[in-house]
Amino acid sequence: MRRITAAVAVVLLGLVACDSHTPPQTVRTPTATPTAAGSLCERLAPQLTGWKAAAADSGLIVPLGDGCSLVDAAQDSHRVRVTLSAAPVTDAQFAEFRKSDAERITELGYAAKVIDGEIGPGSWAVDPAAAGSWLVFRAGNRPIKLSVEDGGSGTLDELRSIAETILGLPGGLPTAQPIIARPECARGTAAAERLLGGQAVLRRDALADGYLSCQWGSATRSVVVRSGGLGSDPSLDFGYVKGGFHSHRVNVGIEGWQQTDGELVFRTAKDAYIELVATPGSTLHPGPVVALAQAIAPAYA
Repeated sequence: MRRITAAVAVVLLGLVACDSHTPPQTVRTPTATPTAAGSLCERLAPQLTGWKAAAADSGLIVPLGDGCSLVDAAQDSHRVRVTLSAAPVTDAQFAEFRKSDAERITELGYAAKVIDGEIGPGSWAVDPAAAGSWLVFRAGNRPIKLSVEDGGSGTLDELRSIAETILGLPGGLPTAQPIIARPECARGTAAAERLLGGQAVLRRDALADGYLSCQWGSATRSVVVRSGGLGSDPSLDFGYVKGGFHSHRVNVGIEGWQQTDGELVFRTAKDAYIELVATPGSTLHPGPVVALAQAIAPAYA
């Protein structure tokens, strides 16, 4: 069964998809329109010859955090995604994330395996034949993922070099705001917390190009609702799930479909496409996912 694209965008569980546009300026207030913080890349770029910083969407990660991109000044397609978690994790949680990453590699069918990342205790790396490499390590107990974007050029040695630069950054890591929330997402919080199994202590909501995303997280779980127009990842996933052998209709929006593993997509009368996913996969109970979709649907009307 295919996982829709948002589920693959987990900092510790697979590849990261990234938009090339630059979202609006971040203002960290409940009524603001935030973007994924690019401050780590802004700190990194001056320390790396030939690189510049760019914004990126935050994706679905565990724990929730902020993403940005390093772009080769001489070759725009040469990009490295940098994802910094907002919260620290324990050794046991970090080890569990590594286990999940290994399981994800098997599920996606990559001709690769998880190996020692060589960047501190518990770090790991993946260098698959069919996609860009990625590396996961910790700084100040906060997980950081470096990944070659969109299967482009880049090597594992390059990622390790960037990781070493991060560990030696003057002033350390940027401080992360735990809560970046939009009021439109509040209607889904209670249902999202049922999927999390407890209170959401991390939030990463955003409005980019008129499309709303809502994300709730704990130290070990994340839930996301994201949207897009025709041609976006959510619209492509809608078409795939709609035609999937393991999908069935659900009563959400003008047309909704859900896979048997719980992942759900629906569209509105205004041709907005919305998808709901969560990590780890055990979080995706079909009934509660439908309840979240029905609770959040008015925000997309």
